[in-house]
Amino acid sequence: MRIVVLDTDKCKPKRCVKECRGSCPVVRSGTEMFEFETPVSQPIIYEQFCTGCGICPKACRFHALSIINTPERLDKDLTHRFGRNGFTLFRLPVIKPKKVNGLVGQNGVGKSTALKILSGDIIPNFGVHEEKPTWERVHEYYKGTELQNYFQKMIENKIKCVRKPQYIDTIAKHVKGTVKDVITRFDERNVLDEIQEDLALQEIWNRNIKLLSGGELQKLAVAVAMVRDMDIYLFDEPSSFLDINERLRVGVAIRSLNDHGKTVVIVEHDLAVLDYLSDYVTTFYGTPSSYGIISQPYTEKEGINVFLDGFIPSENMRFRDYSIIIQKSSVREKSIVSDEILSYQDLSKIFKQSNFSLDVRKGMIHQNEIIGILGPNGIGKTTFIKMLAGLESPTSGTVDRVILDNQPDNENANSTDVLRVAYKPQYISLNGDQTVEAFLLETGGAIVATSQFQSEFIRPFQLTELFDQSLKYLSGGELQKVAIVSTLAKDADLYLFDEPSAFLSIEDRLTAAKIIRRLIKSRKAASFIVEHDIVFQDYASDRIIVFLGQSGVYGKAYSPSPVRTGMNRFLGNLKITFRRDPKSGRPRVNKTDSKLDRLQKNQGEYYYEK
Repeated sequence: MRIVVLDTDKCKPKRCVKECRGSCPVVRSGTEMFEFETPVSQPIIYEQFCTGCGICPKACRFHALSIINTPERLDKDLTHRFGRNGFTLFRLPVIKPKKVNGLVGQNGVGKSTALKILSGDIIPNFGVHEEKPTWERVHEYYKGTELQNYFQKMIENKIKCVRKPQYIDTIAKHVKGTVKDVITRFDERNVLDEIQEDLALQEIWNRNIKLLSGGELQKLAVAVAMVRDMDIYLFDEPSSFLDINERLRVGVAIRSLNDHGKTVVIVEHDLAVLDYLSDYVTTFYGTPSSYGIISQPYTEKEGINVFLDGFIPSENMRFRDYSIIIQKSSVREKSIVSDEILSYQDLSKIFKQSNFSLDVRKGMIHQNEIIGILGPNGIGKTTFIKMLAGLESPTSGTVDRVILDNQPDNENANSTDVLRVAYKPQYISLNGDQTVEAFLLETGGAIVATSQFQSEFIRPFQLTELFDQSLKYLSGGELQKVAIVSTLAKDADLYLFDEPSAFLSIEDRLTAAKIIRRLIKSRKAASFIVEHDIVFQDYASDRIIVFLGQSGVYGKAYSPSPVRTGMNRFLGNLKITFRRDPKSGRPRVNKTDSKLDRLQKNQGEYYYEK
């Protein structure tokens, strides 16, 4: 089966089709492959005439066209297609009743689409555009499969679903009132008090929706879904905007639905949260924005390892040409060069307006070293990073920047001027008509155009396909990748990253950690990374700084410590234990009160290197 996918956001119809007509062998043979659909003048490409020669995708300078040759066995598995040349989804996830079903995969391969089908918001069309899809046809199509009973109950209204959407930033525009008002309005299970306590909503209980932050809106959306009396609960990325404390809190609350015999389906990019929540994990793979294929469900351990390995054993299918293995931090520590790049004395910062205070114990960072920063939101992590970057002045204490031997001599330069710092902020604002390529060349210079930089930093993030896109049209994940690469393109000694995994899929998160490590080692530079994803920090960091305190009131930062020590301090405060997966090396959350959880807590070992 051959699929031709046209990205209408990138397509420049008239110019594009003229160029393709001149090179396409089918058109030269006398067959017209293109048609302009009125009134939007959007070209339609007839797949039945396509020979799959590959000329069109290469000729398209806007990277708007993809041609995919899928295995013949997938012909009968086509579930839904958005238009004639739109995204195609193959299969649907098999949902295990009264279990927590996790969905994992890259962005843009159909996870949210699958949730919308399972919730009844989209009726699958099986690739047939001429007829209006019906649930009766869906039921007939899945006769004899595990999904037949699911859709039968949906048709007969014997099954009720609620879906927590992926994007929660528009909630304030459509919902009015306080947090208490909104949750009370939807409370069908009479669990108002339990939800308030489980999700720690006391501080915002009487706050107006318009005044909520992103993380507070996320908890509100989760709470509204949980108080509904449903059979199936669908959560699309419930940990976005939340710090690690709140992610695990929300995870425990969602997991409690399973104790009441409810079926839960969750899309999640934080591997630790996904592992903690799920009983079964289904992998999505394919080409983002072109097509997605869904695997059979595996147990949570096997399913996540299948995704990291990039190979589905039941189908003998490799969907990634490399496996992701997380190296132990004790091995990474040996690669640190002893030359010091930056040191800081005990620092303090007092904000009189907000009555917030921050105290930081002294520390230093060396060449070839990455220090991860862990802690809840509103506790001073970003303030600390800004003090290192010179964007904030400490109330007391000093930051000492070291003159390195490999830098040009400058008798007139002082230590503050010499250390070169590149900073990626937490909130990214790259709006404008400038293209991605022009922005990267402007911020990074000529190095962006070199083949080495493109192969090591741009292609792993698939940014080449976005080069002609305007910044203002990029999604949150695409903006994040552009911001990371533009920071890495700068010639610096110290790289500061504030939440680089926000909006990124699991694969892109681990790619970000990998390319940051690669650059730090190759340039003998150093980096501080503020990040809530435990797996990301475990993958990237050589040492850890732990922030504790009370959000919005005071923060206390410890000195940098070995990953094992830092993780034990941080996880001990959360009362959560981790073990290490023997195959992939990833940290795994122990189920609360399990045998291993109790054993590690008794030993005071919340984080295992083994």
